[in-house]
Amino acid sequence: MNNRGDIPITLLVIEILCIFTLALVSFYSSDINARNSFVGIGQVQKLNAQIEQNYFYGNVLPASYISGGDIYSAINHAKTNVVVKRKCNCGDSCEAYAIFVLESSAKYGIEPILFLALMMQETQCNSRAYSGSSFGLMQINLMHCGKYGLSENRDTCRNQLLNVQTNIDVGARILRESYDAYKNGRVFQGCSNRNILYTEWEAALRGYNGWGCGTDSAGNLLYAQDNFVEEIMERTELLKKSVNYIETNSSSGFLWWKKESFIFSVEYFGE
Repeated sequence: MNNRGDIPITLLVIEILCIFTLALVSFYSSDINARNSFVGIGQVQKLNAQIEQNYFYGNVLPASYISGGDIYSAINHAKTNVVVKRKCNCGDSCEAYAIFVLESSAKYGIEPILFLALMMQETQCNSRAYSGSSFGLMQINLMHCGKYGLSENRDTCRNQLLNVQTNIDVGARILRESYDAYKNGRVFQGCSNRNILYTEWEAALRGYNGWGCGTDSAGNLLYAQDNFVEEIMERTELLKKSVNYIETNSSSGFLWWKKESFIFSVEYFGE
């Protein structure tokens, strides 16, 4: 019996098996690299689980959310481009800032890109910034010492606030409390008697900065602060346009990761 006709079929089967084996090895290797990376699959899964847990326990998720790859892209874009009068001078710490922003935003149900825009407004991402009695990236005032896990001792509290992760987390918590307090609306007058009604996250931002008319050390009125909310909201929208972000239905309580962002995390951080 002539079996020579079976030889090409046998070779074809062997080739298919080899390709399948290589694909499995490649997938397994990429999975390990990503899990060992700074962002990685494990971090993505952890943040996704945290977001779902926050929704389950009653936190109000924003209407849109972005992934790890997107927030890093946004912060990197802001590092090299002026976005509504501000840059993000994060230097070599951009990756760390992105992770801390994601973690704290997930914990308190805040849109990360909005939180980044607020950070840029406050300090242009300068972790050593201080103004009067306010310190760090999110300009946390010493009046908060004794709360949020901060020491009542002001010297110790100030040192705690110079820790980037602590400062970001406290800032996110204060913003969330401001949202809970003012989400139904409050009228803002400011230094220029604007008589404008803020609600939801715009009200939260206004509460974060203050509802009154600020003054500098010389007693001059800070008219520029009247545009605090509008500048942050405009910056948020421009940062969104600079990256691939996704719209989600907040009622579902799920963060649906965009394929491109997932690939970004694996390819960029997985090497």
